[in-house]
Amino acid sequence: MAYIYTCQECGRQYSVYQDGEYVCDCGCLFEYPVATAGANAGYATAAPVFIDSSSRGVKRDSYIAHRGGRALLKKKQCPLATVSLIMAVLSIPLFGVLALPALIFGVAARIMIADRRFRYYGDGTAVAGIVIATFAIAGWAVWVFRLF
Repeated sequence: MAYIYTCQECGRQYSVYQDGEYVCDCGCLFEYPVATAGANAGYATAAPVFIDSSSRGVKRDSYIAHRGGRALLKKKQCPLATVSLIMAVLSIPLFGVLALPALIFGVAARIMIADRRFRYYGDGTAVAGIVIATFAIAGWAVWVFRLF
């Protein structure tokens, strides 16, 4: 018999079939049999990732990091933040040509980093790309207006 568990962080519902620890898509760890019993209300439920720590199938250096007996999902560097910083730095010698896309990528990276579902870090890299791109745009604008 399946039980329905609702994640406290994101509100997503899961069908739980056996005892153990589970990881939600948002990275929140929950345990069964704490799950509340209930019938499926006609909506689809996702299957959570089951963590069987006694199994050899779980790799310790995979996407699941075990710290203090809890399973946490590792975060990754946001690729848009890196692209934003690289484009912002390259926009300085290229007279601000890449500054506007760097600014857009930096803002998009900050939005993705703030969303817990992506599990990204690199907010400082995104902010650095935004700041350098802003100065590149301002410097380019000053240089153009001085010509006229």
